[in-house]
Amino acid sequence: MNTRLVGMVILMCAASMITSNAHATDKPHKKMTLSEKGEQARIESAELEQSQLQKARDAANATAEREQKVLAKQEANDWEAQQLEKAQAQSEQRLTREQKYLQQAQEAAAQTRKIPKETSDPAQSE
Repeated sequence: MNTRLVGMVILMCAASMITSNAHATDKPHKKMTLSEKGEQARIESAELEQSQLQKARDAANATAEREQKVLAKQEANDWEAQQLEKAQAQSEQRLTREQKYLQQAQEAAAQTRKIPKETSDPAQSE
């Protein structure tokens, strides 16, 4: 029984190989002429060129989108820069006022003070 089973499996494998070979020979492989090969190469080259151009366009669009995002972010940073400039201007004004007050204080300290003489000296009147 086992030999019969093995024989049937071998017979089926051989039959499937023969039928698959017969299907392959139904369509004979046509050899292309040199001009046909050249034409096919031109077509493939044009398709490849178009796909490369599309990839380049996509990359350019992606780059433009990234640039817009960066510009938008920089505009937000411009607000921060303006705030920083305002803060620096206020700090400079404060320092200028402090310098002015310090200069006034130094001028006042440099002036000689005149103490008014009293007309009546209490020590002499006694």
